[in-house]
Amino acid sequence: MSLVGNLEELGLGEILQLISLSRKTGVLSLHSGGREGTIIFKHGLVVKALSSTSRMGLGELLIQRGVIDPDTLRKALELQKERGFSEHLGIILTKRFSVVHETIEVVVREQIEQVVLSLFAWLDGTFDFEPQENIEAIDAGIVDPLQFMLSKGLNPQFLAMEGTRVASESRAAAEASPDSSDTDEVENPFELSDVVHTPEITPEQAITRPLVIVDDDGTTLKALAELLRENGYEVHAMTSSEDTLIRVDTLHRGGQHPVVLVDLIMPRMDGSGVLGGIELLELLHNNFTDIPILMMTDYHHAEAEKKVSDMGYHCVMKPHRAECSSPESLQTFLPSLLEALQRSESGEAARI
Repeated sequence: MSLVGNLEELGLGEILQLISLSRKTGVLSLHSGGREGTIIFKHGLVVKALSSTSRMGLGELLIQRGVIDPDTLRKALELQKERGFSEHLGIILTKRFSVVHETIEVVVREQIEQVVLSLFAWLDGTFDFEPQENIEAIDAGIVDPLQFMLSKGLNPQFLAMEGTRVASESRAAAEASPDSSDTDEVENPFELSDVVHTPEITPEQAITRPLVIVDDDGTTLKALAELLRENGYEVHAMTSSEDTLIRVDTLHRGGQHPVVLVDLIMPRMDGSGVLGGIELLELLHNNFTDIPILMMTDYHHAEAEKKVSDMGYHCVMKPHRAECSSPESLQTFLPSLLEALQRSESGEAARI
């Protein structure tokens, strides 16, 4: 799953969610107004974060926190240099100077969190996520002042939620300050639209079952969404797997358990292939074990349909794209769709 785009279109909070849900290992690079940021992931968790605007290294952090003294840092750096920088500073401090590994991790976790939260201020620019299976190769290939990688990473969804909290406080402070309009530069101009927002659930929403439908064909999506709304569903219509994952996760964390209707024949998230529905189904299956999912397709694909069935999900045949503009075809399809949704919501396993 490669992700490339503009921060104006997809905020950092949403990017973190996608990588977390897909549990990918790789490097997220951010570029904004001459600034550069890097977040490294291991199985969907953040294990390192760097920013061109934050240059404090591990040694300086540890001295600042009183973990080591300047003389210990000097000796450790000399030893690191003698060994051709083949070992990270954190490892040398742990092995040769008896600094507790867990203490270093606490300091670094706090620093990584601060760096990631500072990146939420970058409201424009570009991003590029490149998957890479070998995390050691990633770490060795990036020279940075921190020289340390977490063994247990930070949850990106926590970072996104924390970004929301900081953004709220930043906005409230800006609105409360009478001189805020005269400030020449704001370090963290957060926008709530760029981070994850968990909506409150009203009693009316709790009664109506939310349904997330994804189909890359706009005509089909609109027609089916209107039919399902008329039949009592609170419909969230999506055209991509990325948007679907974000919406399902937001609803789920808000206490709602939507049923998800997935189109089988659509592009994968990296733009390749035509069985993007299978990719999305696997991601939903791995991350949300308590939500019903129904697959739909307008073309038979025996191997894909068997995989759907083997995973315990139902698959329903929908009208061809050209037929979706016909009210008669949709009304003919509606009973089978509602029946399949009911079976999925009841937890009835598909028959192989």
